[in-house]
Amino acid sequence: MRALCLLLLFPLLACGQFFKYSTFYTSFSLETSMAERDNYIAIAKGYEDVTVINPYDYNLTIGIRKIARFDYEYKVKTWYYGTERTVSDNVTIGNANGWEYLFNYSFIRHRGEKFNNADFWLRHLGNKTVNKLQYKDNERVGLEYRSVDTRYRINKGAWDFTIGLVGRNHPVYGITPIEDLWIPGEQTFAQLAAEFGYSTAFVNGNWHWYNDEELIATSNDEFYKHYFGDAVASYNERELEKLGTQNEISAVLGVSYYKWTPKLWIHIWYNLLPLHYGADDYSFKYGVESSDWAEWDAGVVLGSRITKHLGLFVEGTHQRYWMIPVYEVKFGFNYLLF
Repeated sequence: MRALCLLLLFPLLACGQFFKYSTFYTSFSLETSMAERDNYIAIAKGYEDVTVINPYDYNLTIGIRKIARFDYEYKVKTWYYGTERTVSDNVTIGNANGWEYLFNYSFIRHRGEKFNNADFWLRHLGNKTVNKLQYKDNERVGLEYRSVDTRYRINKGAWDFTIGLVGRNHPVYGITPIEDLWIPGEQTFAQLAAEFGYSTAFVNGNWHWYNDEELIATSNDEFYKHYFGDAVASYNERELEKLGTQNEISAVLGVSYYKWTPKLWIHIWYNLLPLHYGADDYSFKYGVESSDWAEWDAGVVLGSRITKHLGLFVEGTHQRYWMIPVYEVKFGFNYLLF
């Protein structure tokens, strides 16, 4: 009976250890949005103010994290909001062996545009291996993927070297469906608009444009400026969604260096994906040049306390998957006045 009780309690005990020292957080922020530049359009015998007035910006974030801090990172002493952007969250080799994870989801409205950002990852770091599962959806830049990353690890003091494979599942990238539908010179913009479901009528010397019999523009200029581009973008989105997600396997090589002292610290990592195999019909088509095949995920954290008063810092990350760059750089100095 005692053995049976221990067996039944084991999953709960394991779960408790798994979440030990983790932080669950949620936060909501609200602020005035940016005031846009005044905008006007000409109408019969005058003009009309069409300046966009953005509603308030907001950010609702929910998540849980368990990530060992590096020596150069400060402990959160009050509240964790989830909007903090710690460069070291992107590293392959953490500061402690074992399980680490981040599950962060944000609902955002910025300058009237609504989008969601998701970053979920689970990593196990061992003496000889690194394994990581990740789902990332950065709607702000249009990058989404799921990945399974498994590598062999070699540690040499401050240096870490890894080699392995990463499997990724992602939407179709590098294809523009409108290019197959419309060939410049063979079809006019008006004919293309008609295929999208728009209709026209010549009224009082101007072309009026309709969408499902609803008047949306009273001139060609107004239609092509405000509606035609959205129609093309919507068509591309619909066609790409029909193609589903694609699967890809890539080789990955990684190197990282971490050294910390009270007066100088440096943390650099670089993950190179040089070879790829697309398993589906619409997998990403890499270019013919060798540089077109290279994808990477890199970062640097550099800080120095030059004197008791002066300190300098440089932090940044750069990632390029499927020719979509995502990067962030921060640098500056602090001078303490006594």
